[in-house]
Amino acid sequence: MAYTLQAIVTVADEIQSQLPPPLRSVSLGSDVKLIPLGSEAAHHFGIPFLPLTDDGATEMPLQVAQLCEQLSQRRTLAYIEAEFFGGAAAQASVVFTNGKQVGPPLVSETAINQALQILGVSEGDAHDEFESVGLGAHRDTDSWLE
Repeated sequence: MAYTLQAIVTVADEIQSQLPPPLRSVSLGSDVKLIPLGSEAAHHFGIPFLPLTDDGATEMPLQVAQLCEQLSQRRTLAYIEAEFFGGAAAQASVVFTNGKQVGPPLVSETAINQALQILGVSEGDAHDEFESVGLGAHRDTDSWLE
């Protein structure tokens, strides 16, 4: 079964009031806030679908970078992507803090875990940070918004 996720994650702050429409945040475990970049957000902001994992881009698309720079004022957040299909897996993450991108995009099997670790998330009793915050609860990005 396929799994896709395209979102922004941050920890333990009230980001909802600072999100431009149509963005919404969803509370996950470990005080993580997930901001799904589903089909409505993609259309509204012109965000390409999984540019790092599906299209193989090596740099952040301008639309995504600008949104993350805006939202990362006075906080740290990470843009994340995941795509799993038929046993093949791809993940990507890019960290932003205080309005600036921190390093290049990371594309690896543990990219989301690494971003969550930077945000201070621990695996606890779970298999990894991805599981500890519940990112496996839905199979696609739009499902997080239902």
